[in-house]
Amino acid sequence: MKRKIFLFFIDLISTSFAAVLALFVRFGFNFVEMDKYNESIYIYIIISSIVYIFNGNYSIVWRYASPKDFLSIFRGTLISYFLTLTFFHFYKGMILPRSVGMLTFLGSFVLIIISRLFYQFFVFNTPKGSKRVIVIGAGDAGVMIAREIQHSGYGRIVSFLDDDPLKIGRNVLGIKVLGPISKVMEYVNKYDVDEIIIAIPSASGEQIRAILKYIDLDKLKVKVLPHIEELLKDKVDLNDIRDLSLEDIIGRKPVKVDLDKIAKYLEDKIVMVTGAGGSIGSELCRQIGMQRPKLLILLGRGENSIYEVNEELSSKFEDLKMVRVIGDVENKEWMEEVFRRYHPEIIFHTAAHKHVPLMEENPYEAIRVNVFGTVNLVKLSCKYNVEKFIFISTDKAVNPTSFMGLSKRIAELYILAGNDDCKTKFGVVRFGNVLGSRGSVLWKFKKQIEKNEPITITDPNMKRFFMSIPEAVSLVLEAGAYVENRKLYVLDMGEQIPIVHIARSLAKLMGRRDVEIKYIGIRPGEKLYEELFYEYEKPRNSHHPKIYDVEYKPENSREKIEEISLQILEKLRVNEKKEAVKIAKKIVQEFSYKED
Repeated sequence: MKRKIFLFFIDLISTSFAAVLALFVRFGFNFVEMDKYNESIYIYIIISSIVYIFNGNYSIVWRYASPKDFLSIFRGTLISYFLTLTFFHFYKGMILPRSVGMLTFLGSFVLIIISRLFYQFFVFNTPKGSKRVIVIGAGDAGVMIAREIQHSGYGRIVSFLDDDPLKIGRNVLGIKVLGPISKVMEYVNKYDVDEIIIAIPSASGEQIRAILKYIDLDKLKVKVLPHIEELLKDKVDLNDIRDLSLEDIIGRKPVKVDLDKIAKYLEDKIVMVTGAGGSIGSELCRQIGMQRPKLLILLGRGENSIYEVNEELSSKFEDLKMVRVIGDVENKEWMEEVFRRYHPEIIFHTAAHKHVPLMEENPYEAIRVNVFGTVNLVKLSCKYNVEKFIFISTDKAVNPTSFMGLSKRIAELYILAGNDDCKTKFGVVRFGNVLGSRGSVLWKFKKQIEKNEPITITDPNMKRFFMSIPEAVSLVLEAGAYVENRKLYVLDMGEQIPIVHIARSLAKLMGRRDVEIKYIGIRPGEKLYEELFYEYEKPRNSHHPKIYDVEYKPENSREKIEEISLQILEKLRVNEKKEAVKIAKKIVQEFSYKED
């Protein structure tokens, strides 16, 4: 309120001064003649003050003023002028020379605009933070961010950097665009810069990597604007800026999905997520929570992880109804009770053992949980008429060389074999590694870098697919919207990336350029590269460019797969791996296992 009153008096003073100046221009130093029009000037000022209030002059947030806001000031002064002319047209008791009225209108507009510019500069443009910032990118996004920084007190921008020769040397918002991006460290040292903001939301991963080549991450922090598809709005503000991530360096872009279609099949449904405390499971819960399900069942074995995801979702979605279920998906009696009690309509099955070397040491557990946990849930889904069941698989299920990969492949085959008398629509979504999942290779690299230890990589030629967790989950939900019975979907993972490249990028991101890489040899069950398809699988384009619809015809029934899996489990229980491998090849002929 104080701000509004202050600006109101500024406008009155500006209009009054403009009127006096107009009289002076018209009559010079003839004060006697000027005195004749004092009352007319008072009328002009009164009319103007009323118009300024109703014109909305004082509802504008001048910190974020745009040309449109300045045009509203012009509108107010123009209306004041015409209303004053109208008044004197009908009221003949006073007159105002036309030149004085016009000059008052123009003068008041100019003075009010000048007052607002001074107000912006002195009130909002005073640097409150000691942080010195360089903005890379003098385009629209860079200008918006710079304006936000100037007005917020976030810090002080010392320069823009841009490779466009038409911009170099020019001023933007009073800030000079200094030389090409390749000279960034020269300007960082010269101006003692604390932070760099890469304000190029259209930049690809390759472009980000090219920029980072010139920046010494040991000396200063780098932040970025997310990709243009993530912004989902025209204006950019400081809340959009985030720390540089591995996704930015690798270049995985966000994906567009049919949110209406996803909402349609999840809204007001009872949805169960198994493995809800895991990386994929918890992200599924976050994205499902936005679709307003009737009930979200968080099922998992780890009480701490289930507690954490429940607390997070409770703070984000106040109206989201959830139940927390601690249990093992292979526990038949307890899972039966869960289905009987809650009657889930949509199931996302992510619960699984996923760590390859660890499962090589515990193959019995891999088969027990990954195969028979799935078998258990599939049977219960048919019994309780679940609408849709989406199973999360892995590229390690293709031509498996480990018991973990074998277990996921058997689960795939069991689901795809199907039963004609079951009303549930079953779908399998297969994809590769995700960035940042707990227990993953990236998690291990991060721990090693933090401890200043060498990064251990099995082989210099090892490559992997990588996808961000939100990206993978969005596509899983998209596939679920269109799932037909016994369908296999495979996500487009892009190109495989050398693990050593990932390791060095992560080290650079964490400020370690001189990290040591130590090669330790391939571990049991590992591959040099991953595969997404079997040779006989025929991928086809689906409704979404990043989801393949794979044509598949099962060779074995569910009964046979379950029977052979029981034989495998029994052999593993007594540690007869070779016999288990022989039996496994009856249903997964491509299983190539090499024991130490």
